[in-house]
Amino acid sequence: MVAHAVRYQDPNCLGRAATASARISQRHLPKEHFDQVMAIAEDAGACGVQVAHSGSLIGIIFDRTAKNLRQRAGRVAGLAKRLGFGDVAFHPINDDGARW
Repeated sequence: MVAHAVRYQDPNCLGRAATASARISQRHLPKEHFDQVMAIAEDAGACGVQVAHSGSLIGIIFDRTAKNLRQRAGRVAGLAKRLGFGDVAFHPINDDGARW
């Protein structure tokens, strides 16, 4: 699934793969607020959720070409902070230097 996502530059496929992996990881190294983060991501129309398999990092994956990305990402950041996440940051990938 990841190979397909990379080959075809498909952020939705990458998000599905990351989410499947995150759900498996949750069984072995549970992340606090995982279910709430999943709900936030789904509500925001994100591509998926990723987690660090050896730590506590949780990330929400968006398609950089999606409508209203800045507003949706800002809303997600606010909700994450209300859940108690202290370090909330945006990391654009493959944005070719574009300002979003």
